[in-house]
Amino acid sequence: MKKIILAGGGHGHINVLKNLIKNPIKDNKIILITDYKRQYYSGMLAGYIEGIYTEKEISFDVPKLCKMANVCYIEQKIISIDKEKQRVVTESEAYSYDYLSINLGSLSKLNFNTDFKGVTLVKPILNVVNAKKKIINLSKEKQHPKITFIGAGASGVELALSFKAAFPKADISIITARDILKNFNNKAKKSFEKLLYQKGIRVIKNERVMEVRDNKIFTYKNSYNFDHAFVTSGFSGPDVAFDGFMTFGQNYLGVDENLLASKNTLAMGDVATIKKYPSMPKAGVYAIREAPILYENLLKLINGDNDFKAYRPQEKYLQIINCCNKKALANYGNFSKYGKISWMIKDKIDRDYMKVEK
Repeated sequence: MKKIILAGGGHGHINVLKNLIKNPIKDNKIILITDYKRQYYSGMLAGYIEGIYTEKEISFDVPKLCKMANVCYIEQKIISIDKEKQRVVTESEAYSYDYLSINLGSLSKLNFNTDFKGVTLVKPILNVVNAKKKIINLSKEKQHPKITFIGAGASGVELALSFKAAFPKADISIITARDILKNFNNKAKKSFEKLLYQKGIRVIKNERVMEVRDNKIFTYKNSYNFDHAFVTSGFSGPDVAFDGFMTFGQNYLGVDENLLASKNTLAMGDVATIKKYPSMPKAGVYAIREAPILYENLLKLINGDNDFKAYRPQEKYLQIINCCNKKALANYGNFSKYGKISWMIKDKIDRDYMKVEK
């Protein structure tokens, strides 16, 4: 009997569990190790903040899925993975494996010093879920709480809009070192500039944050007071030692186009950098496409089939940003569309993704 470890409970491994529920793998022991009972879907996070979805609707119950898939669930934090010794080490134990799949996600990256007072890092997503509860209490203490987002990518803009919808009296601003939404076309950018202005969200451009302390943000030009701040300005690999594996940049695990990190190890999503595509953004739209390939290649690995399926990132991809009040903006290449239809498409895609078939 071979032992297979699924390290992490990311979207790729949620997909593996969904498939195992329908098509069990016999005569093998499968273990999933994670320190998070719930796997939150980032695509529905803004809708949860606004109040459209419940916490249950935007997250998977990982222990429950493991039970349905006949997978052993272990709730422990992984601290290292040893390639030579073939073992996953947690804070309390070491687990050997024959085959390994890694889907540990990423963490928020800090490019400045902070005392973390009133500061939330948006990765892992549970941080944002907990922050909403804190801001509910904050809004009871202050009529116009100052909420600031550091970073103006899709995550920062979408969350700023959703928190404004949830807390309309809040004084919300975005600080960015450059412009907003660098991966969006000009039409989409202009639409968001107009929308942010209409919602009363201030955008401070071309100011790099140097330090955050004592509820004050210091850029090289100015300083800004805040009651709560979110860091959405960048990401890094997980705080896990990948002993013997090739890593890139901020502790990203190197994999080939078949998602192989070694002869018996697969990895996908934000934790991995595909060596053939080193500049590929860490975005969920890529991870969603990688997930079925991870599952297929894991089966091939277990069955001794070396005819692996290669992943090729799409040149263009659809991004739909929740703009609140059940409206969204769709961005694809040079095309962009704002309104209720875009939101309906997004809602359908997201709800379908969260379904689990028995």
